[in-house]
Amino acid sequence: MARNKTPTVRQRQRTLYRKAKQDKTVQCSRLYEKGWREDVVWEAWQQVKANHGAPGVDGVTIEEMVDKGQEAAMMGRLAAQLRTKTSRFQPVRRVDIPQSKGGTRPLGMAVVEDRVVQTALQLVLEPMFEADFHDCSYGYRPHRDAKMASETLRADLARGAWAVVELDFQRAFLTMPHGKLLRLRRQRVRDGSMLGLIKHSLKAGVRSQGQLTPTTEGVPHGSPMAPLSSHISLNLLDQVWHSRGYPTTLGATRQR
Repeated sequence: MARNKTPTVRQRQRTLYRKAKQDKTVQCSRLYEKGWREDVVWEAWQQVKANHGAPGVDGVTIEEMVDKGQEAAMMGRLAAQLRTKTSRFQPVRRVDIPQSKGGTRPLGMAVVEDRVVQTALQLVLEPMFEADFHDCSYGYRPHRDAKMASETLRADLARGAWAVVELDFQRAFLTMPHGKLLRLRRQRVRDGSMLGLIKHSLKAGVRSQGQLTPTTEGVPHGSPMAPLSSHISLNLLDQVWHSRGYPTTLGATRQR
């Protein structure tokens, strides 16, 4: 299920995934120490660099860090901060992106270093929760995309499905309650240091037009941890859907 190119990180992810898949109640108590390993931090940087992205509140770009040869120094600094538990997230820079149907959508751009740290956390968190997700979930998951969801939907229609119901959660990323999100994370994570850093990333605040606004709910669009946070929350709906037997009794499948 891994989408990274570092063999040791892939193997570690597979181990975590198998552990969670075999036991639906297992909680991992030593996740944090996996996040600051050199191979994990380096893989996180490779993914952030590949995604490009605009600078955060400090104005530092990915290209600038590469051109100035600052990559190795940054990797060492971030790993040391994680190891000594001194990592601190800066506020995200808010950018309003125009939408095709009118209006704008707020995008939160963290500084490059914070994106690397969040991606490193993501690399060790994702396998534990991937083991709980249903096959009907496609968006922003390893080796899955919207095209696959549409193909599944088309196959359902070919088998005789007579209707499609589309739902859209308004401001889903921006309205997720922090308390509930952390409680859901605790179902798989028993590592206080990891949970503390996740909470700190959620509370970092948003800076727009020179004003700093505290974040009391939601995960910014653009955060490396936003897709997983969304899936953890929406997985509750998948669980209810299947527990009520809708796929069997009604032939009602679900894709998201």
